[in-house]
Amino acid sequence: MKYGQRASNFIRRFAGPGEDSNIVCFKFWQLVPAGGCPFRCAYCFLQTVPWFRFNPDELYGLVYTNVDDMVEELEKWLQDAVPKMLIVGELQDGLVFDTAFKKVAGKPLTHWIIPLFAAQKRHRLIFLTKSVEIRHALKLEPTDRVVFSWSVNAEEVARRWEHGAPLPSKRFAAAETMKSAGWPIRFRLDPMIPYEDWQNGYAEAIDRINSLEPEMITLGSLRATSGKSLRSAAKANGRNDAIFDYLTEEKDPSGFKYRLPFKTQVELFRFAVKQLKGNITPALCKEDVSLWKEVGLKFNGCHCLLGEKDPVVKESTLLGALPSVPRPPVDIQRVGSIPDRNVATVLKTVLI
Repeated sequence: MKYGQRASNFIRRFAGPGEDSNIVCFKFWQLVPAGGCPFRCAYCFLQTVPWFRFNPDELYGLVYTNVDDMVEELEKWLQDAVPKMLIVGELQDGLVFDTAFKKVAGKPLTHWIIPLFAAQKRHRLIFLTKSVEIRHALKLEPTDRVVFSWSVNAEEVARRWEHGAPLPSKRFAAAETMKSAGWPIRFRLDPMIPYEDWQNGYAEAIDRINSLEPEMITLGSLRATSGKSLRSAAKANGRNDAIFDYLTEEKDPSGFKYRLPFKTQVELFRFAVKQLKGNITPALCKEDVSLWKEVGLKFNGCHCLLGEKDPVVKESTLLGALPSVPRPPVDIQRVGSIPDRNVATVLKTVLI
């Protein structure tokens, strides 16, 4: 693990897929108290971020020590009258560095920033993590201003491609502990992979999610800005690059990411939505409008937002293209786990 001073802003906005894109994603707010992650997930996009490519030793953890600058920036941000959600966990794991902050800054990261949000009623904070490092947060009084969210998957997917991270069963246990202590929780079931026994694996994961009743679950599937580059980086980092065999050779309809074949995504997401309890809000992560329509999901917010009425949503014109009521499912034949390389033909057939 490395330590250093952050010269640029601690708070930044996600640039988004582009104004002319049909990808449903928004310019959400993120906090960058650290960079990188000690876990070794094969599919992690951080492996191809230029900074970490040129500074590979920082890929596994870079903690920023100028905490006073971060706190000052947060205090100013919280004065804004427009309600916002701030995420910790986009360019790093949100919780795994909590103890590291205690060692170098006197207090865990959670103890530096949670009290700032607990002291107001306008904004919310969300930690996105695969870590089970919750012992420091548990010492604080729970508040509805702070959400803890776990990235989870089928146990088999984690065993194959999320090396170093606690198994999902451990993450679910941490989430249960936090919810029992009074904290709001969310989940991201992402990235879903159509491995050979995926129905059973994801049914087990969703049963656990249902039992915990999070306020929201966001679904995602395997994706990459450049499948070849991410595969090469994973291989160079000693990670299992076989996962990228599932990706197509064509990007999604918006040209945003390489993904699973369209009808495979639809099958995975419909399966998950059907298994979820009706009182749990589902959403998709960074997916094309056409997929929202085919799955039949109404937009009620997504992981990094306050909800469907988050002010950043108003900046997008995409929501008018989304279905206002769930679309009846169409029959989709079982698809293979490795994509048909004629995926362009499949996409044209589905989207016409």
